[in-house]
Amino acid sequence: SECLPGTRVKIQEFLMKRLGDAENRFVWLRGSPGTGKTAISMSIASTFEKEGILAASYFWDK
Repeated sequence: SECLPGTRVKIQEFLMKRLGDAENRFVWLRGSPGTGKTAISMSIASTFEKEGILAASYFWDK
């Protein structure tokens, strides 16, 4: 599931800009359950896919 349109825009823009810099290959999202980490990462992955940008994402589950 991705972020709803218009939500978490600032953090997505920040992460996209940061990941666009060759020196920042990785981003670690952490936080309490239900805070939107998965939605943010799925939204960014979807945007990269649409733009043809090679990227990977990993999810850990207990």
